[in-house]
Amino acid sequence: MSRRSTPFASWTRALAVAAPLAAIVALVAGAPMVLAALGRPSGQGLVSGYDRLVDAIAQRQWLALRYDANGEPRIALRPGPIGEDRRLRAFVNASYLRSDLQDPSLWSLSDDGQWVEGIDPYAHHIDRPFSGGGAWNGPIQFRGGPTPGLRLQPLGDPPPASIALEPQGGAAATCDILMPTRRVAASGSRRALSICLKDGDAPPHAVGSVILVGDQALVRVQTPSILEIRVGARDVRPRTDGDVTLTPLPRGETLTLRTGQSVLRLRLDGGAADIAHSEPSGDRAYFPALQPLAQPVERIMAGRSLRPLRLSLDARLQQAAQDALAAGAAVVRASASTDAQRANDDAFKAAVTVMDTTSGQVLAVASWPLAETDLSPAQRRTRRGQNLIAQNHNFERLPVGSMAKGPFSLAILDADPGLATLKMQGGATGRIRTVLGMDLGEGGFDNHGLGMTDFPTFLEHSNNRYALALMMLAYRAPDATPARGRPQPPPVEAWSLEGKSRTDVPPLPVFGEATAPGPFGWVLRPPPGRGPAWPDRLARLFDLDAGQGGGCRYDVAVWRGLTGATPPCASPLAGASPERERLGFDAIASFRNDYLMAVLGGSRSTWSAIKMAEVYSRIVTGRQVRAGFTPVAGPPAADLPMRSPQVRATVLDGLSRVVKTGTAAWLGREFAGMGYGPDVALFGKTGTMKVAGEAPSEPGVALLRQLARSDCGLRWDANAGVLKFGFVAPRDRAEATRQILDLKETRCRVRVAGRRDVAGQAAAEMQRYACAYRHCQPADFVPEPDGRVVNLPVRAVEPPLLDGHAIAVVAVRQVDGKPTRGLTIVVNLQDKRQAESPALAVAASILRSPAAHAWIKEDGA
Repeated sequence: MSRRSTPFASWTRALAVAAPLAAIVALVAGAPMVLAALGRPSGQGLVSGYDRLVDAIAQRQWLALRYDANGEPRIALRPGPIGEDRRLRAFVNASYLRSDLQDPSLWSLSDDGQWVEGIDPYAHHIDRPFSGGGAWNGPIQFRGGPTPGLRLQPLGDPPPASIALEPQGGAAATCDILMPTRRVAASGSRRALSICLKDGDAPPHAVGSVILVGDQALVRVQTPSILEIRVGARDVRPRTDGDVTLTPLPRGETLTLRTGQSVLRLRLDGGAADIAHSEPSGDRAYFPALQPLAQPVERIMAGRSLRPLRLSLDARLQQAAQDALAAGAAVVRASASTDAQRANDDAFKAAVTVMDTTSGQVLAVASWPLAETDLSPAQRRTRRGQNLIAQNHNFERLPVGSMAKGPFSLAILDADPGLATLKMQGGATGRIRTVLGMDLGEGGFDNHGLGMTDFPTFLEHSNNRYALALMMLAYRAPDATPARGRPQPPPVEAWSLEGKSRTDVPPLPVFGEATAPGPFGWVLRPPPGRGPAWPDRLARLFDLDAGQGGGCRYDVAVWRGLTGATPPCASPLAGASPERERLGFDAIASFRNDYLMAVLGGSRSTWSAIKMAEVYSRIVTGRQVRAGFTPVAGPPAADLPMRSPQVRATVLDGLSRVVKTGTAAWLGREFAGMGYGPDVALFGKTGTMKVAGEAPSEPGVALLRQLARSDCGLRWDANAGVLKFGFVAPRDRAEATRQILDLKETRCRVRVAGRRDVAGQAAAEMQRYACAYRHCQPADFVPEPDGRVVNLPVRAVEPPLLDGHAIAVVAVRQVDGKPTRGLTIVVNLQDKRQAESPALAVAASILRSPAAHAWIKEDGA
């Protein structure tokens, strides 16, 4: 470019910056009048207008995003003419934006974590979800009964044991909390805790205490010292010697003790609590993990009386489940190997449902992760990471592994009771491909070795080979004359059914006459139509969809007690209802993938934790227990509509063996020492599953696609067979990187200056499309006639496979062999890393809690 064109380029750049900036400033100045003309309330309208203004600023990329040494995002005005504009700075200083720039959690970032997309519209709790038309702001309460006691929870990973605060507890010791060693020596319940400081060689001396006055915790500091004591963000130390400060410690607030590099944080938990209530400031407060449950309820209650609404959730069980789940997640994260491909602190989906076994009332729905602090720094910058903390994972369908064997087995035996007599070799440990003489295709299935196996032993040890044989034989017609099967290829496997020993291949006509399976297992020839009879029994016994769909996507019937009838499918309550299962047994194209994998918890066999708790409650009680969130006492549930009720005893035998000598034997041993009487029986079924993790993020790929969409000059050079920016085709990655860094933001509105590492990744992505010869055409995309490239395909990235762990356990008190009171607990951890059996530990922690003991003994609500 000549020297004469430089002033023109400067004016062009100035106009490009000033024109939209002037529009923003005009909108800022005129926002109150515009909103008033629209008839919106002043408070709500101003905040909504503020959101739109800030979003416009962010979308023009006038905010700079960088990351500090700890990976935390930092947001500020862009340096240069934009950041120095006095009108924009005046808007920053006079609005929420000044403080919002200091809080990265309020902002929405792009998927690659490189751009600020906008601000959370509910950051200031004025324009709230569903607030249009008058949001219902009455209290949503737990069911009646005792609430969790107050306790101080030291924060850590994994979190140390909490300290109970009770009026009848012990007095303060000499030094319960000693700094700077961060020692917490309190044990048992206390009514006061002393805080001491050890300064140099002098003996420790008390500087303060935490005391309980009625149901209020107070922080008392009697002397100023080098020990920083904060309640929330407030320093509560006295100013001068002789002064004493008394500061309330609210529930959920953090007490921070700091001296030098030694820090101890304790959070006050428990006490009287609600699921949701309005604070004096007008803000809406929610119990941890329950905001996704409460907000749809608030929407459906809009316009109704503000009288308290009581749900079935139990405060003590909810807190016990949440604490146990958080501890289990911490154990999983700490177990990751140092050479793992993913970061050791990546969060994953985890859920716990606790249900009353006999009534189906949902008592707890604990979910993890809860807050951004639970996410890794990389996850905090992605929308998928934010979704992890915005949802309660009990309502999602998740892989459950072999937990599916319980309901599948009962349905199969109910349709064909003779299959309960099946005996066969459990096979070796490792990958298996042949079952009952039939080759099931390449790849095989995982299996745990077992000798001669009958039905209860199959459930006890979760033998996959027996499960596959059961699924195959479930296709037979039990009333038909036994047909003669064909001989097995060597090695011949002996098996027996209904007392008859056999060595043939089962005569299953749906397999057709094919002599070998296809690449994904046997293909059904001809198509089996409705398939075997047992999926119909599965649907009737457990009220689920064994096909591909129809009816509501969400099980809104869990809220039928709220209005006296089942809400419609489109009700706002669908947002707080579990997803319905879609097992797809009415469309089996691959016998291996669509049918056999279902019993192992793969393919379409995904279940919500709430539904799995309902299913196992039905198996144990033999009644049509229905999950619900309202504490409405209805008539006793009807018996399950079983054709062969006697087979339920066979399934229960297997489920009881699981916790005695099977895959959950550790839990059974722990349960024996928990103080439950002999009238409380324990049943369970574990599951391990492969879960698709989060695909690794590639910011360079995202940048290149963004540059293409923004028409930033990306072109295809057919002569060189490469992508380029500008006139000259890059000869190597370094030259392509320079072309990207030289792009002008005023043209494409994509900031690339200073992002050398990401530009290098984008340059490497450009080289991936290279043809490497003259006049070649790309195979992945079609350039425009003039050579421009405005659309690049999304390249599939294989996500890592995680090893999940789950368990369904039922502890039920029986009188004369009939269940009268119990708890059904379903734990689903979508990653276990190197931890041995984390789901069992979570279930044991809940069963060990005083809340579980009280419920089963009927001392709870």
